[in-house]
Amino acid sequence: AKEKPKYDKIFHSLNPQNGKISGAVAKAEMVKSKLPNSVLARIWKLSDIDHDGLLDVNEFALAMHLINVKLSGHDIPSQLPPHLIPPSLKHGTSPLPHTHERTPSP
Repeated sequence: AKEKPKYDKIFHSLNPQNGKISGAVAKAEMVKSKLPNSVLARIWKLSDIDHDGLLDVNEFALAMHLINVKLSGHDIPSQLPPHLIPPSLKHGTSPLPHTHERTPSP
């Protein structure tokens, strides 16, 4: 995304620890968007791809991208489309099977 260098600069200005920022630090940046908390919570869930409660530089850029998507009047996807998953995180993420879906037995 063409905005990535801008997001990276913001990320590095937030003093990441071991290459990541905490949820509290990320939230402080995300609330500047003035989006409702419910929307920001969905963005967080989509952005924290490895579910460690922290955002790395790519997850943060993704969160900022999703905020901009919402601010431009579009809806946020309920699941992250594959083209938005940062390459560095793709190998570690396989969608968990939904427990309510069962294959019909013959």
